[in-house]
Amino acid sequence: MKIKFLSFAFALVMAVMLSACSSGPSGDPAKDAKQCATEMIDLMNKDIKTLDDVKNLETEVEAIQKKYEDFYKEKGEDQLKKFNEEVAKLENDAELKKQIEDAQNKMMENVTKIMGEESKSE
Repeated sequence: MKIKFLSFAFALVMAVMLSACSSGPSGDPAKDAKQCATEMIDLMNKDIKTLDDVKNLETEVEAIQKKYEDFYKEKGEDQLKKFNEEVAKLENDAELKKQIEDAQNKMMENVTKIMGEESKSE
């Protein structure tokens, strides 16, 4: 189960780099990419207390990805390419990297705690 969660955590971090915010796309690729990262970090910082919370988090990530992928796909390949380029630029943002690392650590602590409680109840 721990390996499955680690895979999920990695996928979530990748989602930060590949999706955007839940409030809706603005049509400005740079703004949407930055908002994406902020929203995903907020999502990762949610208080996770149960395995159902982890599943809900995964569902929320997928919904955000779909919304923004669909938006930029409808705008055309050029806009999708611009959005993806802006997302890639964020990989060099030191502050963003720090926020992602902190959010990952918090999420891992919560899941480790859940896993410990789950194994005690078995």
